[in-house]
Amino acid sequence: MRHTSAMQLPACEAVTLFTGNDLAPESLIKLDRATIARIVNDTEQLIADGELDSVRMLVLAKKGQELFNSLEKTARRYAEEHARVARHDKLRLYDAEIIEKETGVSYDYSVCNDATWNELHDVQAEINQKLKEREAYLKTVTTPTLSVDRYTGEMWEVKPPLRTSKQGLNVSLK
Repeated sequence: MRHTSAMQLPACEAVTLFTGNDLAPESLIKLDRATIARIVNDTEQLIADGELDSVRMLVLAKKGQELFNSLEKTARRYAEEHARVARHDKLRLYDAEIIEKETGVSYDYSVCNDATWNELHDVQAEINQKLKEREAYLKTVTTPTLSVDRYTGEMWEVKPPLRTSKQGLNVSLK
């Protein structure tokens, strides 16, 4: 059931061809969470059964993610100008709920002219720098090593840090 010509089609048609789910724009707008979950589950089953090429689906998903993230950023600018929603009100369209709210709230405390905050901020920056330097040193420790406190003479064993990682696939679009 492999469709070799699918990768030459537009993304919606390719997904439709691969999964059997109609993902044309007029169908995408009708999707709800349950349908999306079903499509993902069905696709996973097809991959597990060997009916879909998992690498092709990964690349297709990555391209779709890139496409839809870019589309969302582009459309959001215009929608935020045109689709005004009254405070505490909800706009329900296309099986979606749209509300207007504050996003990305941040505070700049450096303008407060607060001596205590400024001092704490400076101490924090100094500690962060010392931690960064110490962590750089600890990365070089490969076997347990004795360390001595230069003021008290106290000794302790410094062990190498625990390094963890996960192997995975990185998909870069060209």
